[in-house]
Amino acid sequence: MERPTIPLAPLVHNRASKRSADFSMWTEPEDKIASARTMTVRVGASMVRYQVQGHGEPLVLVHGLAGSTAWWKRNVNVFSRKYTVYLIDLPGFGAMRGYANQFSVAGAASWLADLLYTLNIGRVAMVGHSMGGLITAMFAARWPERLTKIVLAAPAIALPRKKIPAFFIPLAREALYMRPRFVPTLVSDSVRAGYLTLLRAGHELLNIDIDDELSKINTECLLVWGQRDPLVPFELSRAIQEKIRNSELHVLPGAGHILMYDRADEFNRLVLKFLAGSAGSELVRS
Repeated sequence: MERPTIPLAPLVHNRASKRSADFSMWTEPEDKIASARTMTVRVGASMVRYQVQGHGEPLVLVHGLAGSTAWWKRNVNVFSRKYTVYLIDLPGFGAMRGYANQFSVAGAASWLADLLYTLNIGRVAMVGHSMGGLITAMFAARWPERLTKIVLAAPAIALPRKKIPAFFIPLAREALYMRPRFVPTLVSDSVRAGYLTLLRAGHELLNIDIDDELSKINTECLLVWGQRDPLVPFELSRAIQEKIRNSELHVLPGAGHILMYDRADEFNRLVLKFLAGSAGSELVRS
């Protein structure tokens, strides 16, 4: 990994105690989410807030547009039984909403690389959802030596619509598949990010082209898609899979866009089996 050009500050933190390896439940009850440790570290001129939970090999979760670390609350307790989970708020979103002027979709992978370099946690597995999936793909193309495996969940890559108003109807359709309990999180995170941040990031997301970078990805990759995803249509999945060497595709029947929350039990099971190297016949290999 190439060394960041920004000044770096040291980080000292302690790992959580080892958790039980009981995998009898794939999903934690929503009212029983364990509290992750909140940490801060200086990266360049910015103080970055992130959360850590669990013990084991490092696993980084990257949220999508209008998201935050809260979007992983039905996954983190399960993942942290086997991995040290790092929950990251991108600049402009969640707890990092005060740094909106530092965010761009194109520059997010470099920002993430600087953060991981500062944390000095070695090679990581990375799971990205929607915009976070696109950022994870860019990271994999540029810094493969920093990764073990990647999971792209409904990655917002090569979207067919190029104007934001064209997403109004798909957004309304997504509400049909969304769990009612997720609505307060979506509203809160959207308000925290703010209209201008969402508009600017959304416009960039719709027009960014990473085809060349997809062809450079050699990291083992799992693609997870919702069959009824109205925002990142399932029809895109095979074309993207064909561009990523050593990739596998799994489609969740009837699932929408926020599949890691709405279909947490299936999503958690797929991710853990893939990371453990035993995904099995459920997957379509490229």
